Amino acid sequence: MTQQLRAAGALSVAIAAALAIGLPLMILLMLDPSSQAACSGTPTGPGPTSVPGIPRNLLPIFEGAGQQFQLGNNGWAYLAALNNAESTFGTSQLPGVHSGSNSAGAAGPMQIGIGGAATDNWDTIVAEIPAGLPGGAQPPSVYNETDAVYAGAALLKKWGAPGNWQAALVAWNNYPPEIAQVTQLVAQYTNTGQGKAGATPVTTTSTTPAPATGQGCVPVSGPTTPGAVARVLPNGLAAIPQGAPPAVQEMIAAGNQIIGYPYSYAGGHSPASMKVPPGPNADPGAQENGGPGYDCSSAVSFVLWGGGLGQSLLGGQVDDSWTLMGVGQPGAGQWVTIYAGTSGGQGHTFIEVAGIVLDTVHGSATSPAGTGPRWQPASEIAYELASGSFVTRHPQGL
Repeated sequence: MTQQLRAAGALSVAIAAALAIGLPLMILLMLDPSSQAACSGTPTGPGPTSVPGIPRNLLPIFEGAGQQFQLGNNGWAYLAALNNAESTFGTSQLPGVHSGSNSAGAAGPMQIGIGGAATDNWDTIVAEIPAGLPGGAQPPSVYNETDAVYAGAALLKKWGAPGNWQAALVAWNNYPPEIAQVTQLVAQYTNTGQGKAGATPVTTTSTTPAPATGQGCVPVSGPTTPGAVARVLPNGLAAIPQGAPPAVQEMIAAGNQIIGYPYSYAGGHSPASMKVPPGPNADPGAQENGGPGYDCSSAVSFVLWGGGLGQSLLGGQVDDSWTLMGVGQPGAGQWVTIYAGTSGGQGHTFIEVAGIVLDTVHGSATSPAGTGPRWQPASEIAYELASGSFVTRHPQGL
């Protein structure tokens, strides 16, 4: 692997390029209100943007699981109500929530049976949890919030939801006080949710366009896949997960726009390069590897701009890898994780979105072939971490 492919603006020329575009880009946005409005929206999920009583960071999990198992418009609300009733959204310290099991043999934040009177529902359903769920455990764990919610959704589907929610709740726990509590919470959540209404589940093939429901910079169109995890298709495009928040869908749609570009050191660090589609006049940088093209940091910036985070997260800039080490919140995100730091002695960055990776370093064969930003499977993360030191950051709420 050459140092060129790992360079991301760490040297002074790239830093200067990133800094040089800051003022022109701010002026451009001031003169183009429509562009500014399109790129400054708050990331939201496919259901309500917020619901009193439900932790906002958990909404995408409930919504994604409901979409994955086609639980209807209110599936997210039933999952949230059960999560609340069983463990107060995973915060309860009762036996079995975080380890072991309760006296009936139920475990985890959804209190799913792992043996005893509660039966072993977990082992019957764990294989249906999608691989590589953002925020999930590997292998899936009944004590992991994301895994437990998706397993709960699979069980509810198996037991008759959404056609017969009453039967599904009885099968879940034939205890009338809890059924009454859950039913009441569902009514409360669906009546007080703010923002978009719950999305109708979509049963599409990978060629059906995704609905344009977000507020980012990229029209959400292209191949889709059910659930919350994106897929890299044989042609190199990423299938957009129907259960992901719109901002995440827009980021994947943005990445799809630039997977044909070659790697170009300091390429893409200009206002024109953040426009969608980038067009034939993308900043060629040093024209390495046959530019015009993007380097790793401008590719990551392009994806973030596409999701509407150019202003709120990047401050109107096209960041270099060193700057990306300090954006957003520390640690891995539920949907989006930025990896930035050093690799092979050079600055480097890449981004994980809904379980797949956009990178200019390729740990496996890519389509199209060649250098530049390409979608990679989640195994790319381990490949990169084996050869460099990275910090992880994520946009707030994602």
